[in-house]
Amino acid sequence: MRRKKRILEGILAVIAVAALVAGGIRTYCHDRAMHAALLELQAQNQADSMFTSDSAAQVLVNYFDHPWHNANDQMLAYYLLGRAHADMGEAPQAIEAYQTAIERADTTASDCDFRILRNIYGQMAEVFDAQNLPEDELKADSMFIRYSWLIGDTFQAVSGYTSFLKPLFLLSDTAGMIRVSRKAKEMALFHGYKEEAAKANIGIIDIYLAKKDIERAEDGVRQIREKSGFFDKDGNLLPGREMFYYTMASYFEAVNQLDSAEYYYRQLLPAGEYEAAYKGLLSVYSKRGVPDSIAKFAPLYADANDAMHREMNSAEVHKTTSLYNYNRHLRQARHYERQAHLRLIWVLMILCLLLFSILILYLYHRHSQELLQEKEQKLLKLHLQYVSVSDSLRLAQQQASVQKRELSSFQEQLDGLTQQKEWLEGQLLTSDDRYKTFHENALVNKFLLMANPAYKIYSSAHEREQLILLFQSCFPSFTKAVRGLNMKEKEWMVVILTELGFQTGDMLMAARIDGNSVTMLKRSLSKKLFQKDGLATFHIDLKTAIVTGRIDF
Repeated sequence: MRRKKRILEGILAVIAVAALVAGGIRTYCHDRAMHAALLELQAQNQADSMFTSDSAAQVLVNYFDHPWHNANDQMLAYYLLGRAHADMGEAPQAIEAYQTAIERADTTASDCDFRILRNIYGQMAEVFDAQNLPEDELKADSMFIRYSWLIGDTFQAVSGYTSFLKPLFLLSDTAGMIRVSRKAKEMALFHGYKEEAAKANIGIIDIYLAKKDIERAEDGVRQIREKSGFFDKDGNLLPGREMFYYTMASYFEAVNQLDSAEYYYRQLLPAGEYEAAYKGLLSVYSKRGVPDSIAKFAPLYADANDAMHREMNSAEVHKTTSLYNYNRHLRQARHYERQAHLRLIWVLMILCLLLFSILILYLYHRHSQELLQEKEQKLLKLHLQYVSVSDSLRLAQQQASVQKRELSSFQEQLDGLTQQKEWLEGQLLTSDDRYKTFHENALVNKFLLMANPAYKIYSSAHEREQLILLFQSCFPSFTKAVRGLNMKEKEWMVVILTELGFQTGDMLMAARIDGNSVTMLKRSLSKKLFQKDGLATFHIDLKTAIVTGRIDF
């Protein structure tokens, strides 16, 4: 009965181990697939692809937003969700996702991805800029520069200072604009970024002109024209830089070169900058005193100005609507969250009740088994006492007649019993004992030192032979299973060192095999032992084969 019980327990243990291994493999494969999806979405982001949906990013957030996942993966998932919301025009949701990504970052960890963290602040600054929130934009730009210095990206750190100019302009902080522009220019020149030094003049030329500091304004215009890289080979501004025509025209108007000023003001018209163009032309013709042109450009400037304000009002209405929709989204999310919390409480209560019931049943079953075992032990003890008394009586009756005959065969019986005892002890040696015997052997410990190149210990042919014999004696079932495969010494060494936890590159000193040869041998063993071409599950398959003594699973 006990034997049947042990067999049943063994079968249940094997089933449990198999279930755990299968579950682990399934979880590992799913985790690899989600990591691949995360990297693929990040690749699309780095390629400046426009996100039209947040569904893929939301799936990644739902998977990685758990404490057992890597902080960098959580931060990246929320960052990509923010990028999706930003591309979809959902500024509040984008800011919330970016803030959550920053919270998930573990800046105290040695593997913290500060580059992604830096990029998050850069994207936040862009959203704040679009939402006309200059103070928040300044804070995000400051963090962008801080982490650019931290990761050693000098160019982005230096060029980031010019990002302060626009929010400072919106805050009417002219002194701050001049201070930042000079600092950005000095740092750019110090690090050899001449184009960035030239770009630092943008935004403060108008301030110099307003202060009648023509010399500095002229120097700023000259540096931008010569070193900024804003112009093509024909001297025309590149697309997206056309507003610099207005700065150049303002400069020429300030020095009373009205023909040049008119030329650059008119360059703004093809770029669609009508409000700035008509304002400048109206100023030029006012200084010239040309009534017809003043009468022509005054209504054009007024219409362009009204159109610009209508667009700004429309943008404000859109922003207000977006914020309203976002607040409604938050209320709905909180409602669903409360419902989910209540459902979770009920589930936990039911689960606790179920676990308590299982525990009571288990304790009752265990108590019943203990009573049954106690009764069986008493019966067995009585039986053994009966057998012992019967044997003693029979031996006493036969002792006189068979004593001499037993003396001659007693030694043979003793030798046979000794051999049988040794055999039984070998059979009773469990797999755990073999595993412990193998790993605690002094020869194994010496080979473990060979994994560290600092010790400079190399194995001899005799030591490798002794290690293989030790492994075969400790794991006879596995040895028997591979007996027909004609395993060579190098293959045995790769199997043993892999089981001991050696990495591919650590086997040179222990097995005298370089890394490339180890990889080839592993592929050959995976095919020979498990009929698999790849190495994805080789380590797990080998561990299972050594423990179970089977290679045909």
